Amino acid sequence: MTQVRRPQYVRVPIPHRDAGERVQDFSEVALTYTDDQAVLEAQRCLQCYKPACEQACPNHNPIKAFLAMVAEGRPIEAAEMLWEHNALPSCTGRVCAWENQCEGACPLGRKGEPVAIGAIERYLAEKALAARFDQPPSLRGPWPSGRHAVPPGDVAVVGAGPAGLSCASVLARKGWRVTVLDAWVVPGGVMSYGIPEFVLPKSTVAAEIRRLEGLGIRFVQDVTVGEDVLVDELLGPMGYRAVFLGIGANEAVRLGVPGEDLEGVVSAKDFLMAVARRQIGGAAPASGHDLVGKRVIVVGAGNTAMDAARTARRLGASDVAVYYRRAREHSPSRPVEMALAEEEGVRFEFLVAPSRFVGDGGRLRAIEMARMRLGEPDASGRPSPEPIPGSEYLVPADLAILAVGYRVERTLGDKTPGLETGRGGRIVVKDPHGLTSRLPVWAGGDCVTGANTVVHAVAAGRVAAEAIAAYLEGAPAVAGPVPRAGGG
Repeated sequence: MTQVRRPQYVRVPIPHRDAGERVQDFSEVALTYTDDQAVLEAQRCLQCYKPACEQACPNHNPIKAFLAMVAEGRPIEAAEMLWEHNALPSCTGRVCAWENQCEGACPLGRKGEPVAIGAIERYLAEKALAARFDQPPSLRGPWPSGRHAVPPGDVAVVGAGPAGLSCASVLARKGWRVTVLDAWVVPGGVMSYGIPEFVLPKSTVAAEIRRLEGLGIRFVQDVTVGEDVLVDELLGPMGYRAVFLGIGANEAVRLGVPGEDLEGVVSAKDFLMAVARRQIGGAAPASGHDLVGKRVIVVGAGNTAMDAARTARRLGASDVAVYYRRAREHSPSRPVEMALAEEEGVRFEFLVAPSRFVGDGGRLRAIEMARMRLGEPDASGRPSPEPIPGSEYLVPADLAILAVGYRVERTLGDKTPGLETGRGGRIVVKDPHGLTSRLPVWAGGDCVTGANTVVHAVAAGRVAAEAIAAYLEGAPAVAGPVPRAGGG
């Protein structure tokens, strides 16, 4: 393996497929490093005495240590070490906002390009998973389903998204019997249903799930806690000693403007999930989604909006435009996602917002847009958009995809006595570890914070698991310091 070092401030480029090619299919856009590329990039790390990258990572991953291992040509050892702290490195290595987190804190970024921490995390996890599985596992199961399939155990984890999987991983490694209960047909949560194949392949999620099964974690799918089974039943006749709630925030926010109920106006969640279901089931990605020659408008400019717009292009839409009520610099999307969308032919219109959806015979035909101006900052710290009177104009559209946010579904909170919920149905926690008002129930991830990133959910699940384990071992369930990684 080569030992030639890279210039200190110049990154090994992360390869991407050509835009003209990739927009024709759902294969992954970003490619992984080769062995030599990963070693060269990892060798750029300064091995800081106090690594700022670890401080900036929401999960405080042991970045310094795994970069050193990769630099020495030991990626599988690096992955084994990282898995103890981060249950999903092959996923976070693809979807983290590194530029604002670990890589944003790298001192090399002051004079040049930071170390490509995310790309190396993905590389080492892929190498280790490939060593475990001859072929990529499938997400199609079968897994047991329904309340009749719930086995006895120590901890019930509700939700098979990143928070739940992270919590389950830590507890299983400590020797506790963990069952993950999930309302959807396959595990993975937003990673399986909400993030497109070209960003995070289903085979990658499946490989991490199969690895977690190898730790002894049991998955029961298609069972909704709060409807099919209650938290009281889990802690009562079913015999679980603790429960972790990682149910996410999956209810799409509505705009509340006239015509939103027209056929042809859909939420980004429903749009992306419909495509994902067909891919998980083995159908052609475009099955049931004939957008060839259609005009698609995406409202919102976060990462989900980028996913929806890029998916629409792959389904054959002739014109895809993202409309956002603020300026480009206020977009919550990662800049790289916007750049990739533009490369793939997605247009952007800023300082505009829908004022009504216009239909004909119950079907969407156009959207009335109002131009906006920016006023004083709102609670988010960004300037608040205000419509300019008389600025309305019509935009023809065959499909409108609304990507304006998510909130927590209230069913579980309403059906769990003593569980305090707050604004938007979020579960209220009493300490940094996610202890709720209902002992012994912990919660973490989007159902506590509102919609956030995968790595934030992973961190919440890990921290809660440490507290749950301590409680099961006899420690009082009280507030205390948040467990962190080492890392050198």
